[in-house]
Amino acid sequence: MNVYTVEYATPKDPPLRERRLKADDYTVHGDFVDFTTADGKKVFSVHVEAVVTISREAAAT
Repeated sequence: MNVYTVEYATPKDPPLRERRLKADDYTVHGDFVDFTTADGKKVFSVHVEAVVTISREAAAT
């Protein structure tokens, strides 16, 4: 499982938010970026136009 940090824009205050989540992968489906586990369970979804950055943390050794 990977740890991702997603920075995204919102119309609320604060205008930029950050969410740290555990997921195996992410894909773009239409207008949304979906973060999912290996068994297909959706962990988080965000509108593609709102995404500022997606970063994956290095695996711990």
